[in-house]
Amino acid sequence: MEKKNESVTEWVLKAVKEKYRDDIALVVSHSTLLLEPDEERPSMSYFIPITDRGRRFARTFIYDGVGMDIWGIEWERMEQFAELNEYNITCLADAGILYARTPEDRERFEALRRRQAENLSNPVIMRANALQALEQAKQIYLNMLFAGGSDVKLGAGYVLDYTARAVAFSNCRYFKKAQAEQLEELSQMERVPEQFARRYLEVIQEKDEANQKKQCYELICLVQTFLERPSTCIPKEKNFQDLADWYCELSYTWLRIRCYCKAGDSTKAYMWGIMLQEELNRVCEDFGLPKMELMRDFDASRLQLFSENANRLEQEMRRIITEGGGRIREYHSYEEFINEI
Repeated sequence: MEKKNESVTEWVLKAVKEKYRDDIALVVSHSTLLLEPDEERPSMSYFIPITDRGRRFARTFIYDGVGMDIWGIEWERMEQFAELNEYNITCLADAGILYARTPEDRERFEALRRRQAENLSNPVIMRANALQALEQAKQIYLNMLFAGGSDVKLGAGYVLDYTARAVAFSNCRYFKKAQAEQLEELSQMERVPEQFARRYLEVIQEKDEANQKKQCYELICLVQTFLERPSTCIPKEKNFQDLADWYCELSYTWLRIRCYCKAGDSTKAYMWGIMLQEELNRVCEDFGLPKMELMRDFDASRLQLFSENANRLEQEMRRIITEGGGRIREYHSYEEFINEI
C-alpha cells in the first residue's frame, strides 16, 4: 500500500508545482490513520487550496483496490483544528509539510500548530473539552434509549468514542489514531478510570440491546464520577474575587431558601434550590471544587434540614472565597456602604 501512496503523492506534488502553483498553498502529509503507515516515506494526505481552481483539485478514486482521497482543507477550517473546535486534532498536530507555495504559507501552518499545542497544554481549555465530550456521550445515550437494531450499536460506539475522548482530554491529550486504538493510547495516559477499559470492551462484546444500553449508562456514570474528582487538568489560576462577586449575587437566593423553608413552602424552596444547585455546579466546575450537593437529600417534609444544609454550603463557599483571597463586599450599615462606595 505504501508504494501506491508514494506514487500518488509524487503525482500530486508534480501537478501542484507545475499546474496549481498559484492555487494551492500547502500539500501536507498525515499518516497516523493509514493501515500501514510508512514513516520513511510520508504520503500526501491533504492540501490547502486558496482559489476555486485549487479547490477543484480534490478527487476520490480507487487505485488497485485501495481507496484514495485527495482532499482539500480551507485555512478557516485549519483554524478550527488549532482552536480544538473540531476533533481532527491529529490532522494538524501530527502532519508534515510536503510542499509550501511560500515561506509565509509554511509559517502560517506552523503558527497554527503552535497555537494548537498551547491549547492542548491548557488545563482550563482541556477540562472544558472533556466536559463537552461527556455531555455529547449523554445526548447520544438518550437517543439510544429510543433506538433499535443497528442504531443501538451505532450509538453505543459513539458513547465509547466520546467517553474515551473525555478521559483523554482530562489528561490534556488526544487520540492520534482517532477511534481506532483508543484503549491502546489510553493505556499510556496517567489518569484513566480503573474499570474503563473493561467496560469499554464489554459494550463492544454485548449482543443484547437492553444490556448494551445499560452498559453505556454505567460507562457514562463512571467517566462522570472520574471527571468530578480533583485532577491535574483543572484550572490552576483562580480569580477568587470573581467567585466573591458571584456569591454576592447569589446570596439572595440563599436568603430566599431560608425564608421559604421557614414558611413551610416546599415548592418555592425546591424551585429556588434547583436554581442554586445549577449555579453551584457551574462554579465548582470552573474552580475545580468538589461538587456541592444542595438538592441530593431534599425532603419536602423536612425543610428545616434542607435549610441547614443550604446554610452549611453557604458558609463553606464563604470560607473558600476568603481563604482564596477574594473579598466579599458586605456592609452592615448605610454609613459603611456610603463610605466605601
